Amino acid sequence: AGVDILKTNTFGSLPWVLDEYGIGDRAQELAYLGAKIAKETISSLGVNAFVGGSLGPGTKLPSLGHISYDELYDGYKIAAFGLIEGGADLFLIETSQDPLQIKAALHACQDAILEKSVDIPISVSATIETNGSMLIGTEVDVLATILEPFDIFSIGINCGLGPKEARKFLLRLSQCTSKPISIHANAGLPQNRGGCTFYPMEPEEFADLESRFLEIDGVALLGGCCGTTPEHLSALKRKVEGVIPKKPNGIQEPSIASLFQSVPLFQNPAPLLIGERSNATGSKAFRELLLKEDYEGVLFVAQAQVKKLAHLLDVSVAFAGRDEIKDMERTVALYSQKIPIPLMPDSTNPDALEVALKQIGGKAIINSANFEDGNEKFDRVCALAKRYGAAIVCLSIDEQGMAKSRKRKIEIVKRMHHRATTVHGLSESDIIFDVLTFTIASGDEEYFLAGVETIEAIRELKSIYPKCGSTLGISNISFGLDKNARIFLNSIFLHHCVEAGLSSAIVNSAHLLPYSKIEGEDIRICEDLIFNRSKSQKPLFDFIEHFRDKSADIASEDSLLENLSTEEKIELFLIDGQKDKMLELLEVAKDSINPEKIVNEILMGAMKIVGERFGNGDMQLPFVLQSAEVMKASVDYLNRYLPKKSKSSSSTLVLGTVKGDVHDVGKNLVDIILSNNGFKVVNIGIKADISDFIKAYRENSADAIGMSGLLVKSTMVMKENLEELKREGIECPILLGGAALNRKFIDEHCRSVYDGAIFYCRDAFDGIKAMGKIEKNEIDLDSLERETKEQSSNEEEEIEGSLGSVIY
Repeated sequence: AGVDILKTNTFGSLPWVLDEYGIGDRAQELAYLGAKIAKETISSLGVNAFVGGSLGPGTKLPSLGHISYDELYDGYKIAAFGLIEGGADLFLIETSQDPLQIKAALHACQDAILEKSVDIPISVSATIETNGSMLIGTEVDVLATILEPFDIFSIGINCGLGPKEARKFLLRLSQCTSKPISIHANAGLPQNRGGCTFYPMEPEEFADLESRFLEIDGVALLGGCCGTTPEHLSALKRKVEGVIPKKPNGIQEPSIASLFQSVPLFQNPAPLLIGERSNATGSKAFRELLLKEDYEGVLFVAQAQVKKLAHLLDVSVAFAGRDEIKDMERTVALYSQKIPIPLMPDSTNPDALEVALKQIGGKAIINSANFEDGNEKFDRVCALAKRYGAAIVCLSIDEQGMAKSRKRKIEIVKRMHHRATTVHGLSESDIIFDVLTFTIASGDEEYFLAGVETIEAIRELKSIYPKCGSTLGISNISFGLDKNARIFLNSIFLHHCVEAGLSSAIVNSAHLLPYSKIEGEDIRICEDLIFNRSKSQKPLFDFIEHFRDKSADIASEDSLLENLSTEEKIELFLIDGQKDKMLELLEVAKDSINPEKIVNEILMGAMKIVGERFGNGDMQLPFVLQSAEVMKASVDYLNRYLPKKSKSSSSTLVLGTVKGDVHDVGKNLVDIILSNNGFKVVNIGIKADISDFIKAYRENSADAIGMSGLLVKSTMVMKENLEELKREGIECPILLGGAALNRKFIDEHCRSVYDGAIFYCRDAFDGIKAMGKIEKNEIDLDSLERETKEQSSNEEEEIEGSLGSVIY
């Protein structure tokens, strides 16, 4: 067909994937053979083409805790060795679902290249769903932010979409990346026609649409994914013959990212606010939660900072007597999944920093590097920043200690800048200097001008390194003063630091006052102390006296909740995933609101909102699961107060992935959400034969059977299973779900072979509705069939997405 890159058939040559078939130990061998066969094919045809070593996402998502970074890394490295030995010219990490998976694969390929002393470029391609994001919830512009620091050949999109749907996402990607862009789309959105996969787009239409992508800046690699044939690629080759791709022209402003959003490092207006409360040294409340290993409470501390509009969170767990690496791993893993803003792991231990970075799919900031013990530790931390694509905070500390004067601060900054950029190749925009400050509340003459020296160092730093960022732990300036007084001093000090050029600040954003809302006399007293205008202890004594009985007008979260009714609070806590707050509220709410109403109306109503937001793309998968966990805890607590007849855990579902299908992400998510909504789920795993379903159904006296499958062939297995159930005389309700399934297939091919009720579940929330009807015995076969046919006539029959739709 004239292609320039021939992909290997090694998409699933990964140990944890092949383990499902009992051949995990053959991953390297099969990767080797896949590359070797592709190489031999090219040679036998006498054509000029490269071999692209294909590495898929596997079947587990690290950002949801299904598999560890280390297991991913080890598996990808094994496959990479095989592809190198087989002669691959290019690594293609494709159909990616999770940025953390991409990072592990990138590191494995990079290390395999070094160990084998070869020079092989690496391309990355993600699957973007029709809703505009990867399965985990990452949109293309956020992915561009995450991958910008990495040395990759290209970034792109494949699978999930046809050319029509892909264009708008390519345009967005083009605007925010300086790397070449690839696109290998499906031949339209796939359709399920009688249990067979059908791709509707003919070669000429496909070629016409894909060739137009070359009008977009940076698009340089075109190809085909699912449903495309040699005819599609021949037509595409003819269309683009002689066309020179446009150069990448995207601009990636200096940013960091969570899995779900990018955050510019240089905010307008400044500063970037870094939440400081997830710090075991600085926050007593956080430390006590950590000591009790109350990770739900630890999560609440982070959520409270998000609500107070922090742009990212500093995470420091080091404390005497604790295992810092264990605490860092658990805390950051929790935050990465359930906090929407970026993270800044904070430690003097490089090992603790690395274990944190292995949990973060987004682009983090490392806090921090310094020269306290010379170059050694500084180099280790800079190397981590380079490897994991992170920004880095560099503290003005050297072998002599913390710099106190402006002159010494700048001397150390210049030394750090030189080493970070020339030795480690870090981008200036990813370097953030912390020139540090000391408290001006000690009364020690040495620190009278601590604030001034810091402010002037920030000003000079901005002048000599305008592309670098700056940060500061603002509250250090007021250490030792009264709590309320500190709020005023911190706010005024921050104002002057920002005026001098400070780009970010580590603060408790809930304890800041807008400069414009502080009274003139309060400002004067603070400024007298900061600038030590009388060069004596008098400004400090004047400050203490002035603020002795003065309170800052800071609205607490409790005060913000005062205007909400109990029902509104229950709804809010479920949607926000605040389990501890919810259980505390339910202890009181159950006495004034009937527990049945709380469960069946308020909580279920809130979960409906969660489902709608998820369906609309306004709520990402990890936060859905967080709300589901709160639902489970709430129902478990209220069950003791419910009448026996309405106990919500009485209905049992047998759930499994059908024979021949190893995909379990979607099935397991359904298990979590249904279980957390009070239903009993018997999960029988993957590749489940119909005999396994029947055995579990009878042993557990189940009320329904749920069958899941990603592949189109799995829909035919579902039909065969229904026929077998009928032969066994079973007529229980059946729930069917999966990416390749649609109502038309169920209506035309399933209902006719089974006598019981069949529910089509597009997602887990349809599963909740179905189990609710089953539990209440509200099943009318005629109305159910009529309802689904009416819905089917209003729905498109394309499968919306491919692998990504596994959650359905």
